[in-house]
Amino acid sequence: LLAAKESQKEWGSTAPSHRAGILRRAADIMSKNIPLLTELETLDTGRPIRETEYDIVEGVECLRYYSGLVNATSSGGSYQFGGGSWGYTLREPLGVTLGIGAWNYPIQSALWKSSPALAFGNSMI
Repeated sequence: LLAAKESQKEWGSTAPSHRAGILRRAADIMSKNIPLLTELETLDTGRPIRETEYDIVEGVECLRYYSGLVNATSSGGSYQFGGGSWGYTLREPLGVTLGIGAWNYPIQSALWKSSPALAFGNSMI
């Protein structure tokens, strides 16, 4: 928890485009190593290779999706409601987040939880 709090200061102030680049790089590294990651995940969980390969591929796609989404939605907006009223959104990190994953799909579950949190500037436990 302490490490997540400490890293949040720097990570939360990192530009969204830079965070997106880091997620894309992670997806690229995983994508180039799918056979190795599949074998390791199969050895770790005892699940069939076909299933663990699918989990890895889906995890990579999740990283790619959120790396694109953060660039598309990182700015806020303002809205006029009429009668002189305005509303606005401000996109800012929430802080330290916690992800609880399923035991049977560990990589896929971890990436489903960490990708959006990291993309939008939160640290993750």
